[in-house]
Amino acid sequence: MKNAIRNIRLEKLVEREKELNCLYDVEKILGNKQASTEKVFKELVHVIPPGFQYSTVCESRITFEDKEYKTEDFEETEWMLSSAIVVDEHVAGKIDVAYTQVIRLHKGEAFLPEEQRLLNTIALSVGRYVFRRKLKSTMDYLKSTREDKKVRIDEKLILTPESDEHWKWRHEIAQKIAACVPVDKFGIRGLYLIGSTKNASAGPGSDIDLIAHVDGTDHQKEKLSLWMEGWGLCLTEMNFMKSGYRCSGSLIDLHIITDEDIKNKDSFASMLTAVTDRARPLRLNV
Repeated sequence: MKNAIRNIRLEKLVEREKELNCLYDVEKILGNKQASTEKVFKELVHVIPPGFQYSTVCESRITFEDKEYKTEDFEETEWMLSSAIVVDEHVAGKIDVAYTQVIRLHKGEAFLPEEQRLLNTIALSVGRYVFRRKLKSTMDYLKSTREDKKVRIDEKLILTPESDEHWKWRHEIAQKIAACVPVDKFGIRGLYLIGSTKNASAGPGSDIDLIAHVDGTDHQKEKLSLWMEGWGLCLTEMNFMKSGYRCSGSLIDLHIITDEDIKNKDSFASMLTAVTDRARPLRLNV
């Protein structure tokens, strides 16, 4: 009995050692800054199978941005494990592992629970690696644009200055802010979107311009401004991670108006009823 328990423990230790060696090999490949992404993926598919229980009958495949990298004998079987490669909150590909045959099932499954975690860890590392490559390419592109130079970009950019994703994610964030802003706490009667985000023309350096119609005290207005500034500073970092463009200060440009402003059609208040370029109301959580 003791020998059997000892053998089981030894077997588990051997599997953990294989997984650790696999992760070490993966990180070593991902750490090669000179290698192209294609070369990295071609090497990765060969170091993944040794980390699995039945490595002699294990094959792997990486699918990324419509390209496929796989071991020579890879084929889709009924015994497969997959994990998504996520880059900047978007699924950009996946890693598949397949057994060409099964030697022994574990509780009715071909793969151990630890093997799913192993593959998830590898996919997470790959996603971070790709994001860093894209971020560097984006920053190189922006730098070359500012210096009026042309540089060769080997990786697809995260978000180019011309990308329509700039206004899309800003618009989505504006809707989320409206949905979670504590209306009663700040005396908000309406929240409106204006400017480049509303007009779908925002670039990497564009603010999110908001008009807040407030029927409250000066203290409430001050607290609302601070609340929005907190959001804006976080969004500034988010914008930098997405585009490589460093904005100064808050990404939210808030304009507070009152009933009196609307009555007199002062400043930004006139945009609520303007014939052209009218402010767009955002749905509040009331």
